[in-house]
Amino acid sequence: MSTTTRGSSADQGREKSSGVRTQTLDRALQVLQLLSDGRARTSQDIGDALGLHRSIVYRILRTFENRNVVSRGTSGRYRIGLGLATLAQPAIDALDDRVGAVLQDLANAVQATALFCVPQGDDAVVLYSTRPQGRSTSIAVRQGSRMPLDAGAPGSALLALMAPREHEASEVTLARQLGVVKSYGQPYAGLGAIAAPVRMIDGHPAALCVVFAAGDADEQGAQNALRGAAGQLMQPSAMWEH
Repeated sequence: MSTTTRGSSADQGREKSSGVRTQTLDRALQVLQLLSDGRARTSQDIGDALGLHRSIVYRILRTFENRNVVSRGTSGRYRIGLGLATLAQPAIDALDDRVGAVLQDLANAVQATALFCVPQGDDAVVLYSTRPQGRSTSIAVRQGSRMPLDAGAPGSALLALMAPREHEASEVTLARQLGVVKSYGQPYAGLGAIAAPVRMIDGHPAALCVVFAAGDADEQGAQNALRGAAGQLMQPSAMWEH
């Protein structure tokens, strides 16, 4: 006869002390984070990647599938579903209102492509990409693009918003001290990037970045424009109401 036991009071205490972090929810969020790169995967693929038993992954996926948070194709592979977009839409709309105009003004001021990036796992993800108006040629960066946090200015800016780490790169320390950081050849080969860390009003870390061909930007002007744009995004919400 099988029995089930509740966690001990010591276990519950540890859970409370770690911010009421539940294992089931944590695993479910890991699944979503893995699928967020756009690749379709089987339950076995997901289990192997996360070190979870396939049965655990399958239960999570079926729950998400019932809520349209993930969808399963005819091949049996799963990907992010439209239900997640519905849940996220209010936050996206609010972010659009704040970021869109600031990013376009930044791109126009610097005459370079401007990016708004957020951290996800070990990557920086481009949520918004805006090209300068009135310029016939500019660099195209796809929304949803990913780059390692340890490769280039956007990642350094995001890491600068986190607690200092032992042996962290000098670029991260510089971003934390100066509010801007530069890189060349990373994250985009042959291009320069300047980024500024931004702590959004809800506390979420983000980075503003401009990307340009070497010698094709006023770097000091770009740094000043980035600091100004970052300051705008960190203003209380009331400053954006009309």
